[in-house]
Amino acid sequence: MTVNFESLHEGDAIPPATRTPTRLRVLQFLGASWMWGSQFYDPATAERMGLAGLVVPGPMKHAFLQQYLSSWLGGSGAIRRLQVAHRRPDVQDAELTLSGVVTRTYEADGERLVDMELYIDNPNGDRSLRGSATIAFD
Repeated sequence: MTVNFESLHEGDAIPPATRTPTRLRVLQFLGASWMWGSQFYDPATAERMGLAGLVVPGPMKHAFLQQYLSSWLGGSGAIRRLQVAHRRPDVQDAELTLSGVVTRTYEADGERLVDMELYIDNPNGDRSLRGSATIAFD
């Protein structure tokens, strides 16, 4: 299915995808982004902070959503806005499920726009991130 403005309607779900932020991938992300909070790589720090394990950086989960949307769009639209709200930490090496739903399609200022709600759920089905996006189509 080609994603285009005409094919999207309020309530449409986009196909879910998964990401597994392994410890190696998190360390690579930390190095590339110069984030060095020890809760991301030191188990003793994570434990002292009351975390269930080494956690995934919030900006990494944000990047997962951007990749998810870009892949789904396949070049047919442009992400105009992407906002996220982190609800709970996710631990490394656990599969995360990314999903989304169309909440509105409309035209404004000569652009065809689609608003979406986005989510990341952990393996227990707990929603760890909620987000929203606006996509512009030609």
